[in-house]
Amino acid sequence: MNCEKQVSATVVNGMHQVIDYMNRNLRSKPVLALCFLLLGSVQVSADVDDLFGSIHERLTWMKGVAAWKHENAVAVEDLEREAVVLKAAVDAAQELGLSGPSVVAFFQAQIDAAKAIQECWIEQWEAGGSAPEEAPDLVTEIRPELLRLGNQVLATLAEEITQNGAIDEPDRESFETTVSIECLDNEARSDIFGGLKQVDLAN
Repeated sequence: MNCEKQVSATVVNGMHQVIDYMNRNLRSKPVLALCFLLLGSVQVSADVDDLFGSIHERLTWMKGVAAWKHENAVAVEDLEREAVVLKAAVDAAQELGLSGPSVVAFFQAQIDAAKAIQECWIEQWEAGGSAPEEAPDLVTEIRPELLRLGNQVLATLAEEITQNGAIDEPDRESFETTVSIECLDNEARSDIFGGLKQVDLAN
């Protein structure tokens, strides 16, 4: 299945025109079947892009989290909240047919990356950088979005694994290109991808 993800979008852009031509001229069912397979692989790629885009978007909220914590003199680390997030992720994963334990490393890596991003921003502001004038509210604005995006990530991931198998090394380049955020270092990004690769369907 991984090879399907690597079908060039450039090659497939004109596939609809090819299919139309074959319908009118060639009537070649085997070739048409191949064309539809290639078109299906473009959808697979789009699903992976959506997944990685949601992970990226979720992490972009960490600057707002940092701003709120900086403004309200709240510590970055909140172990009690982390436990709540991890339990919610496991429960949501199981409802979607994923193995609950398999998502723990993935979400822990996101939590660790989130803390590192927050600490990075706060260090910049404490060193004289310009902090946001008004931070979004953590409870009423940020957390609902984080919950929505977390659920979106899991739903897209469950669909992708069901259709095409687990995320694996051929997806890394796309992941690293998409998930690129100021204050997110390469090690943290690699840890997220490593956790993502561990997610699998429930037995």
